[in-house]
Amino acid sequence: MRGCSILGGNRAPRRDVASTQMTPVARTDKVWYLRRVDFFARVDEAEMRAIADRTTMREVNRGRVILQPDEPPEMVYVIKGGRVKVSRYSPDGKEQILTLLEPGDLFGALAVVAGREQVHVEAFEDTLVCGIRGEDFLALIRRQPDLMLRVIRHLAARLRAAEEEIADLAFRNVPGRLASLLLRLSEEYGRHTLEGWRLALRLTHQDMAAMIGATRETVTSVLSRFREDGLIAFDRRHIVIRDPDGLRRLSWSP
Repeated sequence: MRGCSILGGNRAPRRDVASTQMTPVARTDKVWYLRRVDFFARVDEAEMRAIADRTTMREVNRGRVILQPDEPPEMVYVIKGGRVKVSRYSPDGKEQILTLLEPGDLFGALAVVAGREQVHVEAFEDTLVCGIRGEDFLALIRRQPDLMLRVIRHLAARLRAAEEEIADLAFRNVPGRLASLLLRLSEEYGRHTLEGWRLALRLTHQDMAAMIGATRETVTSVLSRFREDGLIAFDRRHIVIRDPDGLRRLSWSP
């Protein structure tokens, strides 16, 4: 998902890192997994096997930290399965979720190219990641222009999403930001039902607050108002978008 707010501090509270909680995937499975990642779709067989020899595949449990802001930029990661969140933290521990990344997305590439990236990356659910040493990744994209173009497009998409979120924070109030977030979530995770667009992704009120730069209490209050106004409904722990046009009008309000 590419539509989360981007303000925040620099460091996250220190937590146990994922290196002690990862289960390695057998070498014989690596090519099979890598073949199913869009970034490597056009890489030839010999190059793919060379990549597999130089990569590590790890399973990361939900809530485990994969990258800390103070870690040197040594690895680039591609998500094979699951989902991760990229965040920043204020000095007092307040989280700002920058984005959620899905299978096929990568992270760590910007740090390898431009130096340390002050972000905190955590498994949002049980996740399978492929780790490539930074120097091997740079050598690979130099040899594979099509892969380099895919990486550029990926980073450009993240930049575009960040620019949109800056505009959200600058020009929309909390109800407008929350309406905008729900609409983006419905585009990426919505499943059409008789009741409306049911979000397959389950987020806590705290998650949504961290995405739009608000407090959990404010998000809870605004969601209750949306439900009373018939804009949304709740199905167990899932949100159902009942009136997308109403949310859209609200998202345009300053």
